[in-house]
Formats: sequence, structure tokens, C-alpha cells
Amino acid sequence: MQIRAARTLVFTQHEGGILGCNYLSKSVFGCDTGLISVLSETSDWTDVEALVEGPFQGDSEAVEALIGYSAVVVEGSELARKEEEYISEWHWNVPTGMMHFCLEDPDIMSIEESEAAQIERVAHEPQPPLFMRNPDSLPRVALPSGGKAATLLELMARRRTVRAAAAPSISLSQLADCLYAGMGITGFTANCVGSLPLGMTPSGGARNPYEAYVFVRNVDGLEPGIYHYSALDHDLARVSDATPRLSELIGGQDWADEMPCMIVLTADLRRTMWKYRDPNAYRVVLIEAGHIGQNVMLAATQHGLTACPTAALSQARIRSLLDLKRITDAPVYAMTLAVPGIEQGAGASIQ
Repeated sequence: MQIRAARTLVFTQHEGGILGCNYLSKSVFGCDTGLISVLSETSDWTDVEALVEGPFQGDSEAVEALIGYSAVVVEGSELARKEEEYISEWHWNVPTGMMHFCLEDPDIMSIEESEAAQIERVAHEPQPPLFMRNPDSLPRVALPSGGKAATLLELMARRRTVRAAAAPSISLSQLADCLYAGMGITGFTANCVGSLPLGMTPSGGARNPYEAYVFVRNVDGLEPGIYHYSALDHDLARVSDATPRLSELIGGQDWADEMPCMIVLTADLRRTMWKYRDPNAYRVVLIEAGHIGQNVMLAATQHGLTACPTAALSQARIRSLLDLKRITDAPVYAMTLAVPGIEQGAGASIQ
């Protein structure tokens, strides 16, 4: 068996010792300068027996532990394949890679756990102010009301997140308008390398990194399953007949299981990365999900629906269901759609 030091390792001092982290696998392990030296000298594939008999002085269990912690990778393993793809395809820097991969598939608190933590925290740590008012000591100007924009502003003011459904289904036309508002291509522009799509939300460099998938439980005119939305053609294609519980896809939030459908936004990071090698572009991609989501939510409000957004995604499960195999494909954001009902119990929304 051939092994080598992982190529996505970072080290930091912690409580008088050293911690190593493979940010591609999210594995953290304790180490010392001696191990760092050994790893730095094992950048090429090395026979595991030679490594055991050499620097580890016959301690095969230590090498097995390093494999388990992803400090070293085994030739031909899934982690080795993922590393090679990362090295060839990830064009942003190490801090951006650390943030991206370490935030995938997070441990997600239940509503009850979150509320208990907040109650415990507020007892000894006051909340920071959630808005800032202008002081009376400064001259203030009262602003006029919306005027001609009143209708739009009234629509925006009506938007609420309601995590309960009053009806088992929504119509296909309601879903269509929500998808079009967030993702629809409305025209094209051009630059030095070709044609670029334009939509109703801004996109850095018109790179449009997002695709939308709809997990359908009960939409009039659609069979249950998973659909891909073509923003150019404004149509849906059924890519899978799978009907997972929606809560499985968003960290066990069981309110989602009564919702008629859920839109999942996945980013093809290559589209933005191809033009912008500056890692600040990663932030731009995440910001764009918010633009798209807001348009979806306003279209839902116009139709008398609630769109409930969440970023608590179970990325591995979503990747598997959508057959997303590239390291640069990333589930980022999701919104359920429903006729709003009356929420019960902990976590009832007042947004």
C-alpha cells in the first residue's frame, strides 16, 4: 500500500500544543513538530512498510491512525481522488478552500437546542442591539413614504417566513413564477469572450453560477420527484423519481415535511472561478444566492405563498440525490413553498 502526506493540511497552535486539520475531510488531530517534519518529507507516494520501519520505528498503529485522521492519504482512495480534483480544479486560495469545505455538512442544532442555548446565554451575556437609531443630538430628516413605489413596498412588507402549510399543494403556475423571478434568463449581453445571460438578479461578471432543482411532493400537474429548472427554456425536467423527506435535506428541520415542494440552489463554482481567480469572488457567489432567494420570496408573496429559506443544508445527501460529483458543485441555499398556515410550538415565526 502506498501513502503520502495529505496536500490539504494546515496547522495551528492550540492550548500549548499543535493541531493539524485536513480541511478537505474536516478531520482534526493533535500532533507535534516531529510529525510535521515526517509529513513534510512524505510528499511523494511511499510504501507504508518503509514508513513504519523508518520514522515510526515499527509502530504500525500510528500510521493507521494518521490514515484515519486524513493526515496521510492512501493511493487510489476516494480522498486521494478528491485531492487530485481539488488541486486541478480549485483556483481560489487556501483560506477560501478551508472555509468552503469545513462548512459543508455542519452539525445542526434542533430548534429546542438552539432556544435552550440562547436562554442560557442571555442570562450572562446580553444580546447586541438588533438595530441602530439615529440619536436626537444629530439633525434628522423624516423620509417620505413610498409614493409610486408603494405597491412594491407593500408587497415586500407582506413577506413573512411561515413554517406551516395550510394546503397540501401549490399550483404549477405559482411554482413557475417563483422560479422565473429568481432564475429566469431575460436577455443576453456580450463581452470579449462571448455571450453572457442576464436575469432579474445581479450576478458578478454575468457568470450566473446557480442552478435550481425542485424537490416536488405535491405540485399540481407534476409527478413527485426531483426536477431541474432550465432558466433559458423556462421548463422543468424530471431528473429523478426520488421523494426523500425534505427534512433529511435541511438538517432534520421537520417543519419542511408538510411543504409541497422545495427549491434548492446549487452553485457551479467553475463559472465564476473561470473569470475571477481572486478568492473574493467566492463571497460574490454566496451573495448572489441571497439575491435569487429574495426574488423567489417576493414572487411567492405575490401569489399568497410563503417561501421559507434555510442554509442548513445536508450537502452530502443533496449531492447524492442530484448526482453532483464535481468538487466545484455546491448546494448553497433552499426555500420551501406553501400556502401559509398557522405555526405551532417552539420556533413559530414572527419574521
